[in-house]
Amino acid sequence: MAVTKSEIRIDPERLARDLRGLSRIGLNEDGSVTRVAFSAAELRARHYMIHLLQQAGLAVRVDGIGNLIGRVEGEGKGPAIALGSHVDSVPQGGRFDGAVGAVAALEVARAIRDAGVRLRRPLEVLVFAAEESSRFGFSTIGSSAMAGASDPDRLLALTDKHGERLGEILGRFGIARDDVVAVRRPPGEVGHYLELHIEQGRVLAEEGKRLGVVRAIAAPCRLKITYRGRADHSGSTPMHLRRDALVAAARLVAHVEDVCAAPGAVPVVGTVGVIDARPGAMNVIPGEATLWIDLRSTSLAERTACRDAVLGEARRLAQARGLEIEVATLMEDAPVPMDSGVVELLARLCAERSVDHLVMDSGAGHDAMQMAHIARAGMLFIPSREGISHNLKEWTSAEDIALGAQVLLEAALRLMGLDA
Repeated sequence: MAVTKSEIRIDPERLARDLRGLSRIGLNEDGSVTRVAFSAAELRARHYMIHLLQQAGLAVRVDGIGNLIGRVEGEGKGPAIALGSHVDSVPQGGRFDGAVGAVAALEVARAIRDAGVRLRRPLEVLVFAAEESSRFGFSTIGSSAMAGASDPDRLLALTDKHGERLGEILGRFGIARDDVVAVRRPPGEVGHYLELHIEQGRVLAEEGKRLGVVRAIAAPCRLKITYRGRADHSGSTPMHLRRDALVAAARLVAHVEDVCAAPGAVPVVGTVGVIDARPGAMNVIPGEATLWIDLRSTSLAERTACRDAVLGEARRLAQARGLEIEVATLMEDAPVPMDSGVVELLARLCAERSVDHLVMDSGAGHDAMQMAHIARAGMLFIPSREGISHNLKEWTSAEDIALGAQVLLEAALRLMGLDA
């Protein structure tokens, strides 16, 4: 059937209501949200989404790693158009990260249903499991399994800080290795993937733009570097006899900043988010220090150059100070461009609506970067107030969420070949 923009609109009040409902799950006393992957709170959030998806008339299934797949069949047998995000959070995180995209995808499906549109292709709403890396130190677990971008055995072997393996956790739900292997969807089954997400930065706010069209997603290189020296008494050991592991770690932290701050063709950002010094007593020279380093860029070449510079300095410091060094690469993903045709479509839709927008890169990783392995993927950003994310002060206005969801809806209709 022929449809027009005036006939197909998302319902901002319904969208806001469902987002509020989701935000109450895992709500802490201080207003933050904790829905860590595969926790009781995250499972309740997924059950909430299953209820809403079924209420909207979608057929829902749960795959072998916990991804939710809500589907409406189309008249044709072509590849599906999928929209989605995640509902897990970091500890004491915000109400909008991931949740906005999951609820917006649901609202797009409901708006199409309410308008009585006869779909030419199947439409899917995807709610991915374990997007955040806070539990297992590995992000986008559900989407990487669906895209076949990660080895199932590696995923099953991931452990949390309590030493609990992901395979053991899934096993309690009756999920075996073969189920995880079967999660992978072949190229061509999903034709397009669209995701709405808060920016988690302040570029849009600084530029005065209401929407961001993501051009590429930076991918992380994550390193774990451990120095081992000698733990000695802090009072009786002269400075020239010390093998202080923490001093080497501290100098490497500064070097990470210096390397990444140097001008390059494409920016690289570097963060040392955690340092663990042992034995951890004020009057004992640290005999061991471990750093966790995160390097990101949309340029693999620039990021690799920074990585090599950091590792070179790390080994130089160890040799100069008589320390042992151990280096582990935890993750080294390649940056992912979004599909140029989808980028062009999203930018054109913004222009048609006279919405100030910016074609930009994403410094954070998202499920879209995994789905890009098997589908033509695109992302829309909406502003985060003051760029704050991953804590209770995370905030995005209802108006911006509704605008992003409406453009997402219009993109889905255009990809269906319908007049939007």
